[in-house]
Amino acid sequence: MSNINNHQVDMNNKQIKDFYSIEAVQDLDHEAAATISGGDNTLSFSDKKDGKGARLNNLRGNFRSLGTRFNNRASWYKVKGKRDWIVYTGINFTGKIRRLKAGTHGNLTGPFDNDIASAMLVPDPI
Repeated sequence: MSNINNHQVDMNNKQIKDFYSIEAVQDLDHEAAATISGGDNTLSFSDKKDGKGARLNNLRGNFRSLGTRFNNRASWYKVKGKRDWIVYTGINFTGKIRRLKAGTHGNLTGPFDNDIASAMLVPDPI
């Protein structure tokens, strides 16, 4: 109970009087917040080889579907940042999978050329 009281929590209305007075809470700047949330870890696609066609740029996070513009149209990719991506031939993370390594780019080949429908940023290891 004393720990709660030390952090100015009023147990009657269960509200924190000063959120930033709690030792573990930090005010993050935009750059730090972006780093924590995946920040510069982006995935881009082009609908033509060598990135020369229409682009779907800087995806961040998880995409159950690349949308009508890019489902089953991607022929080229670019992974920016330090984390890998997993791409799937089906929507909702189904079908065949391929891991795209951080810092790489290139043409999609074989069953993945023109057949990517969803993508997921690989989580940081714990």
